[in-house]
Amino acid sequence: MIRTEQIAAGPGQASVTLDQPLEHLVACHRRIEERLEILERAANYLLDRREEALEAIENCFRFLDSNGVWHTADEEESVFPRLRGKVKEQEDRFLRELEADHREVEGVYEEVKARCRVLSEVVPLKAEDVGSFVEVVRRLCRLYRAHIAAENDQLISVARGVLDAAQLSAISREMKARRGLTL
Repeated sequence: MIRTEQIAAGPGQASVTLDQPLEHLVACHRRIEERLEILERAANYLLDRREEALEAIENCFRFLDSNGVWHTADEEESVFPRLRGKVKEQEDRFLRELEADHREVEGVYEEVKARCRVLSEVVPLKAEDVGSFVEVVRRLCRLYRAHIAAENDQLISVARGVLDAAQLSAISREMKARRGLTL
């Protein structure tokens, strides 16, 4: 039985729990990327299958508004502070860039949500309105995917080299508490 805090890592892979915080971050990246793919596909169906598309988009929003927010907090409140002062200057600059990426992604994501709210109320939908929405969704996906790739390629490696078992255990406890899971 999979516990509440477990995340399926993918076909043929073991589940990743919050007890393995760095692996959890990578697994969460995969889940975010899955939502981005759904968001892109659904945006392209707004004219033809509006209700289904809006439902899929809203499901993506629910995930990003919960798990996505937790994920960013996991990084900014638990991982990054433990790396600061222990990494080289260029790695510290990289952490600041990741935080700036978070703010940029959040801003574009808010724009996507705002435009979706407008589109959900417009009758009939116009191709140019949907086209504009699709472009903002694509921008969000490009930004998010580049950010995730940078974290997977660099952040996780840096964290594995710097964080010890006690720090990883503390991060795990914080991640569980953030999600309201009993310790």
